[in-house]
Amino acid sequence: MTDSAPFALVEAVPLAHALAIGVARREAVRALVVKGPSASLHGLRPERLSADADVLISPDGFAAYIGALGRCGWHERPIGDAPGPKASHSIALIHDGWPCDIDAHVQFPGFLAPVQAVFDELWSRREPLILAGLEVDTVDRAGAFLVAALHALRTPAQTARHEAEVRGLVSRVIPALDAAARADIVALAIATGAIDTARPVLARLGTSLPAPMPHGRDAALDAWRARVGGRGEMLAQWLPIVSRARWRDRPGLVARMIWPTDASFRKSHPETPLGRAASVRGRLVRVGRGFRATPRVLWGRILARSGVTDGSLLNEDPR
Repeated sequence: MTDSAPFALVEAVPLAHALAIGVARREAVRALVVKGPSASLHGLRPERLSADADVLISPDGFAAYIGALGRCGWHERPIGDAPGPKASHSIALIHDGWPCDIDAHVQFPGFLAPVQAVFDELWSRREPLILAGLEVDTVDRAGAFLVAALHALRTPAQTARHEAEVRGLVSRVIPALDAAARADIVALAIATGAIDTARPVLARLGTSLPAPMPHGRDAALDAWRARVGGRGEMLAQWLPIVSRARWRDRPGLVARMIWPTDASFRKSHPETPLGRAASVRGRLVRVGRGFRATPRVLWGRILARSGVTDGSLLNEDPR
C-alpha cells in the first residue's frame, strides 16, 4: 500500500475482490469470496467496508493463482524472518497502486478436514454475489456462518470487533434461523471438520451435536482449543511455538517473545512513531499486556487438555 494510491479504499476493496476472482477465472482456478461481503450478503453482520479482499482458493490451484497475481504486479507483504507466530493459511498480497491487500487463503483456520475436501464442500454450495459489477462466487449462508464464527472465535482479544461479531451471531443471527438452517450449519460443520472448533457457537443452535473429540486425538484441534481458550492473545500464539522448540532454543525464543527487536516490533506494529523511545514504550505496553493475559492463556491450555473448546466468552456481560 502507498500514500499515492489513485483511488479511495471504498472504491478499491470491491474492485480488488472482482480482480481477485477475475484472475482466478482466467487461470481456470476456483475461488470463493469469504468474510466481509459474504457476511453482509447473508445478514451476518452490519454492512461496512472491508479493509482488504479475502478469497479462498482451491488448494490444487493455489500456486498457479499466486503466480498469476504476481504477473499482475501483486507481491507478498514482507513479514520478516523473526521467530514467532506467522500465518500459514494465507498470503497477504500488496500492489504499489492499490490501497488494500488481497488476502489469498489456501485454507481457513478452524476447518480441520483436509483442505481440498473443505474447499470442494464449500464450492459445491457456492452462491453468486455482485461486486464492482462482476458476478463472483461466494460461500452460502451456512458456509458464511461458520467462517464468521471461526474468524471471530480465533482472536477476540486481538480485535474487539471480533468479540462483538461472535456475540452478534448468537444474539441476533441464530434466533432468526429456522430448524432446517440450523441443521444445515451443523451438517456443514461435520463435513468440514469444524464441529469442535466452532462448538461454542454451534452449541447455541439448540441442535443435537456429536460428542466432543477428546484431547490428544487431533493436534490441530488441541492447538485451536488452546488458542480459543486464551482468547487469541499473542501469548497464546507463542506458547505452542516455544513448546515445540528444542530445549536449547527455548531461552532465545522466550527472550524474543518478551522483548522483540526494534525491527521485528515495527513490522508487527507499523503504526509506531519513529524514534527509539516510541519503540521502547510500545514494547513495554506489549509486555504489560502479556503479563495481564497470562492467567487467561494458562487457563485456556488447561481447558484444551480437558478436551474443552472454551465458550465462556459468550456467557460474559459485554458491558
